[in-house]
Amino acid sequence: MTRLHVAAMPFPTVQGTQAALRMMLDAEHAAGRAPALLSYAHGGFEHAPPWPHHRTRDLVRDRSLESGPSWRKVAQDAQLALAVRRLQPARTIAHHVEAAAAALAARAHEVVFFAHTALGEELPEYLTPRAARLAGRAGEALDVALARRAWRVGAVSPWLAAHLARAAARPVRYVPIPWAVPAPLEAAERSKARARFGLEPSAPVLVYAGNLDAYQGLEVMAAAFARLLVRRPDAWLLVATQASSEPLERLLWPTGAAARTRFAPLADEPDRRAAHAAADVAWIPRRAPGGLPVKLLDALARGVPTVAARRACAGIEVRDAAQVVADDDPEALAAAALLALEGRDAARALAARGRAYVAAHHAPETYLAAMDALEH
Repeated sequence: MTRLHVAAMPFPTVQGTQAALRMMLDAEHAAGRAPALLSYAHGGFEHAPPWPHHRTRDLVRDRSLESGPSWRKVAQDAQLALAVRRLQPARTIAHHVEAAAAALAARAHEVVFFAHTALGEELPEYLTPRAARLAGRAGEALDVALARRAWRVGAVSPWLAAHLARAAARPVRYVPIPWAVPAPLEAAERSKARARFGLEPSAPVLVYAGNLDAYQGLEVMAAAFARLLVRRPDAWLLVATQASSEPLERLLWPTGAAARTRFAPLADEPDRRAAHAAADVAWIPRRAPGGLPVKLLDALARGVPTVAARRACAGIEVRDAAQVVADDDPEALAAAALLALEGRDAARALAARGRAYVAAHHAPETYLAAMDALEH
C-alpha cells in the first residue's frame, strides 16, 4: 500500500469532516493516485467507495457519531495504531491529532499531519471552566508536538496553517479541501422541503446544519434569533442535526424562541439538501477558531445566502461570497440575516457568488495541486 489516509472517526457520516475526507479521497482516486482509508469500525450509513476502506476491529462496540473526547475513542485510537503498523503504508495522511498520534506511535513512514482544527482552542469547549485552561495548554502542546514530529504538516484553513506554523516553528501549508457544487436548488424543492418541516411557504427561514457542540457558538445563534424575532416574528430557525437538540433548546426557551424553531434529522445527503432548500439564509456562528467549518462551504455551494462570523471563515477570503460579521455579536448576526431576508435581489447575487467561489477555490484540481506542493 502506497498512500493511506487515517481518520480517527466513524466513517461515513453526514458530519462536515467526514464529508470533506470523502471528497479528498474521491479527488485523489479520480486522478489515479490510488488512495485508501483507515477509520473506526462503525459509520452512520452504508457506503461503497471506489477506493479501499479499511476499518479497525469492532472491539468496543461504539456506535456514537458524536465528536469530542471519550474513553472509547482512546481504545479505538490504539487499534488505529495497530492497523497502521499492519498495513505498512509508504505514506500516511493522518487527519487530526488522534490519527497523527496513532500513525507516529506505529512508526509509520512519511506521516503527513493533516490538521482539521486547533486542539488547544477547541478542547476547552468540551470541559468545565475550571478544567478548560489546563486542557487548552495540553491541547496546544499536543498540536505542537505532533507538528514537529510529522514529516509534513498541512491544514484545512489559512488561520490554522499560520497558527500551527508559529507554534511549531516549522512550515505548515494550507490545503483547500475539495467541495462539490451540487445542482441548483429548485423552487419545487423549496415547497416540498417546507411542507416536510412544517414551515409556511412564505415565512423567512434561517438554517443551521451541523453538530451542536459548544464550540459552534450556540449561545450567539440563540441570542441572534431572539433579536431577529423582534423584527420578524414570523421567522423560523431550522436546525438540521444528528445531535441531541437539548443544548440549543435550553438556550432558546428563556426568550420564547424555541416555539419558532424546528429540529430536523440530518442522516444523509437528501436530508442536508432538503434543509438548505427550505432556507432563505444560512447561519455560521462558530465560537472557537481553527478549522474551516464545512457547513460554510456547503451552504455557499448550494446557493444559500450565508451569514458567517469572521472567526468561522478561518482566514479564507469570502467577503464577496458571504456576509461576514463580527465574532460573538448576536446583534450583528441578526442584522445581517435581516438584511438578506429583506434584500432579496442582493441575497440572490450573494448566493450566486458563493457558488462561484466554491467552484473556483475548492475544485479537485486546486486540492490536488496543494497536496502536491505539501508532499514534495
